[in-house]
Amino acid sequence: MRVGLLFDTALTSFEYEEQLPQSSKWSIQLGDANVAMFHPLFDSMFAYTRDVDHVPLEESQQASLDVIIKPLVDKFEFDVPSGSDSKFVEVWVRYKLQVYQPDGKLVLDWPVVGYGKAETGRINNEGSLHRAAVRALREVGANVATEFATQPELGPWLEETENGIQLPADELPQS
Repeated sequence: MRVGLLFDTALTSFEYEEQLPQSSKWSIQLGDANVAMFHPLFDSMFAYTRDVDHVPLEESQQASLDVIIKPLVDKFEFDVPSGSDSKFVEVWVRYKLQVYQPDGKLVLDWPVVGYGKAETGRINNEGSLHRAAVRALREVGANVATEFATQPELGPWLEETENGIQLPADELPQS
């Protein structure tokens, strides 16, 4: 498939901040990590990818792509130990992968979840939080790679295509 990738500012500059009770302010920046995960992932999954700025595409550009994928950070949570009862930092992240036809019709709005866990550090938990976030992103990437083509909403749409190229009904192979 020929895929347009729409990485908006909310994704590329995503930063999560939280002030925990009786603790310090925590901040994690995932913008660069989002792009570093999704770009190579989609490049390896599809025959052709290119960045796009918007959906729908101009009518003159619609035939150049089969779909446009727009990842969004839907939810981010983390937990750090507040005492000596836990030795792990945990991160949960949920993305929504929105898949559009080039004309702007939504084909798929798929939530993809990742979880990461890392042992706490001796001095601070910042490095542990980073390691847990990286593991959560890896899980998201693995889920996308292994489950994308099996999404029920994509089935009918994929059946209408062959090798990623939309064919007129009279050119579809006969069984």
